[in-house]
Amino acid sequence: MHDPYARFHDLNAPETRRFAAEAHAETLAQFAGSVEFSALRDDIFAQLQDERQIPFCQEHRARMYHFHQSEEFPKGVYRVCSAASYRAGMPDWEILFSVADFDEILGDDVYLDGVSHYVEQPLQALLTLSAAGGDAAYTVEFDLANRRIVEGGFHFPAGKNHIAWRDADSVWVCPAWDERQLTASGYPREVWLLRRGQEFSDGLPVFRMEEDGVMVQAWRYLDGLGSPVDLIEAATGFFTKSYYQVFSDGRTAALKLPTDCEIAGYIAGQLLIKLVQPWHRANKSYPAGALVAVKLNKGELGEAALLLAPDDAQAVESVETTKRFIAVSLLDNVKGRLKAWKWTGKTWQEQTLPELPQGALELADQPWGGDLLYIAASDFTTPLTLYALDLQVNELSVLRRQPKQFDADGIAVRQLWARSADGTQIPYFHVGKNSGADTPALVYAYGGFDVAELPHYLGNIGRHWLAQGRTFVLANIRGGGEYKGWHTAAQREHKHRSADDLLAVVRDLAERGLSSPPHIAIQGGSNGGLITASAFVREPHAIGALVCEVPLTDMLAYTQLSAGASWIEEYGDPNDVEMRPHLERLSPYHNLSDGLNHPPALITTNLSDDRVHPAHALKFYAKLRGISPKSWLYAPDCGGHTGNGTQEEAAEELALVLRFLNETVCK
Repeated sequence: MHDPYARFHDLNAPETRRFAAEAHAETLAQFAGSVEFSALRDDIFAQLQDERQIPFCQEHRARMYHFHQSEEFPKGVYRVCSAASYRAGMPDWEILFSVADFDEILGDDVYLDGVSHYVEQPLQALLTLSAAGGDAAYTVEFDLANRRIVEGGFHFPAGKNHIAWRDADSVWVCPAWDERQLTASGYPREVWLLRRGQEFSDGLPVFRMEEDGVMVQAWRYLDGLGSPVDLIEAATGFFTKSYYQVFSDGRTAALKLPTDCEIAGYIAGQLLIKLVQPWHRANKSYPAGALVAVKLNKGELGEAALLLAPDDAQAVESVETTKRFIAVSLLDNVKGRLKAWKWTGKTWQEQTLPELPQGALELADQPWGGDLLYIAASDFTTPLTLYALDLQVNELSVLRRQPKQFDADGIAVRQLWARSADGTQIPYFHVGKNSGADTPALVYAYGGFDVAELPHYLGNIGRHWLAQGRTFVLANIRGGGEYKGWHTAAQREHKHRSADDLLAVVRDLAERGLSSPPHIAIQGGSNGGLITASAFVREPHAIGALVCEVPLTDMLAYTQLSAGASWIEEYGDPNDVEMRPHLERLSPYHNLSDGLNHPPALITTNLSDDRVHPAHALKFYAKLRGISPKSWLYAPDCGGHTGNGTQEEAAEELALVLRFLNETVCK
């Protein structure tokens, strides 16, 4: 099949760069040239930089470490204050390093992607510095005490590497800076143990997977109640993994775990296993979606204990371990609940916990060596509150309350249900003051990779959308992780169900009289970009506008682009004769038709995105623009797939999206 826009697969081609730059400039001229845009962008930027926003930190030995961006430091600084001053609300910040200083050192445009402290000696840190905001990153060892790069330390070239502390003088290295080290998906396939002072070539090779695998990673769990354990995860698919224990001499032992499970933690000599399918072993069965603690001894699995078995309306969202406890954020009908268990020396005993708000709960931090847990809680109209929960004494305290960004008076939140094409009831949240056929509604959806979309505080969306009498809708479509089995219901040949569900929500809004097609916009990014674009090409008459961010759109070529080959378990393989027809029907790029009247569309990408190739957005935009002149492309050079750039760049993009919506579904 001839592809007229296959030339966009080459991002280095002058024609590709010129096409993207011209389309981007046209979009800025259309939506970003007004006084209203400038005022909107500046207000969003001011909100992002408001010093009253909660500084979320890593705590190490009574010191609070925080990444902070400001007008003076647009790329950000890493700073620290005492835990006492933080809790008192008057943090005594000291700057440890400025990210911009690494541009000259590394000879590249870099952004901070993360700081990994070695928790037993937390002044030792590994900095991950992404190139142009993409997934490929440099690793630099940094001495936080003396505020300088460690001479002869653990330093690695840019790549989609996985580097993790083993102890103060050794690291696990999964290298990805040379194409010989890579899987077909562009991720590492080797595991090395490197000791301080060694050249990489002198390190100990521990594991190597076949090139047709997806990726490997290695790490160490430090058990507060016992000895540490070193593990390798070898993923042959995005959700299919084999796990190995690594011994001190570099030998490995395969762990007899289900290939679709996830290791979620390690405590008291036991692995915490999050199941997808039922697990049958030792004459016992553990149900799908359960959290199980399994004893581990020298590569052998022992007795298992069932901690939590979610019902059909629940799902395990995240797991954290403290010194003596397991804490779980459990979704219950898409609202967060916290549960915890303590090891008695013989059994796990569930704890009675203080009451927390039911909305979006996030386990924000867990200082090593104790039983303190930081929890961030919010809902659509309630700003974030940061709690400290001391599990040892069962005491909950408020550390910070974020200021409100909009007036929530009169704004109602309802959870409604829409009937999808196969009869499944799909939940969605409707948030707003007004409802009527002429009420603009922004419908956000993701629906993939077992990722749950939660009722987080709406912040700038509340300030610049809800406050104007418009509504926001969060569609909890299948493919996400909101419920047990919700993800597997929309994988591979069933991926179309995610788009079915989104269209069901859109239709339900109109049938209830909460909005109408000319005033309904759908928005999604990455996998959500695929789903919204698929819904858009299938039923363009059902919506008034599309915001399609860093999307997949060419589902017949996606495995050949960037990390696409790693997602075959989510979407299916286009080279599989049985899967190809399903992918062809799902693929937005291939289903654009000039016989339909398409509403306005804003497609975004980032030319430094090395996860979802920008060709997806460029091809979809080019083909759509040939059909509909109401199509626009936003394609800056930097930021990567996750928008890992400056706050000013983030403010510009959100302001542009809001101006696009204002000129389409709000008229």
